[in-house]
Amino acid sequence: MSSAVLLPVYIIIFVALIYFVGIRPQQKRRREMEELARTLSPGDEVLTTSGIYGIVSEVEDGGTIILQVAEDVDIRISQQAVARKTSPEADAAAAAE
Repeated sequence: MSSAVLLPVYIIIFVALIYFVGIRPQQKRRREMEELARTLSPGDEVLTTSGIYGIVSEVEDGGTIILQVAEDVDIRISQQAVARKTSPEADAAAAAE
C-alpha cells in the first residue's frame, strides 16, 4: 500500500486513541461526580477535594451543602467540592490495602 493511502488510516487511529485514552475517561468521571452531587443527602459522610472529612447536615439550593466537620462546627461548601462518600468500613478497608 502506498503511504498516501495509509496516512488517513493512521490519522483515524490516532484520533480514536486520543478519544479512548483522554476524552472518554474524563467524561465518565464527570458523570460520576454529577451523580454523586445529585445523591448527597443529610447524614452522608464525605471527603472534600481539599481533604476535609465531614457529615452532610443540609443540602441547599444553588449547589451548596452545609458540612459538619466537628461538634458545633459547620461549613458551607460547593457540592462540586465533594470528592467521594466515605464510611468508617470503607476507610478501614482502604487503609488495610
